[in-house]
Amino acid sequence: MEKIHRGNGFAVIEKEGEYQISWPQGPYDQPVFYTISKENADRAFKSPQDAYEVMIYAETGQWPNVKEEKQNADRELMKKFPELLIRIPSNQELFTEDELKELMPLARKALE
Repeated sequence: MEKIHRGNGFAVIEKEGEYQISWPQGPYDQPVFYTISKENADRAFKSPQDAYEVMIYAETGQWPNVKEEKQNADRELMKKFPELLIRIPSNQELFTEDELKELMPLARKALE
């Protein structure tokens, strides 16, 4: 017998001990189906972030590098608002020495 476990924007279908994750995708929201393990089926219901990661893994075969994505977003924000490198010194850890040589004068100027 088939069981459908509904999540927020996705569903996990359990049938004969096998699991599939499904969600609408594309311009017409056509459902896509990917086979996943029981562990990943359970993980998908832990949090929206876990569900997102399981869907990415199911689709690509690779876990998303969430930490790296966040660091890249933070770096872009610091480049846009370099004064945050002075106001929050720990932000400087996101950059190399050479990058800081370029950004710190901009940060000082932005604070004037």
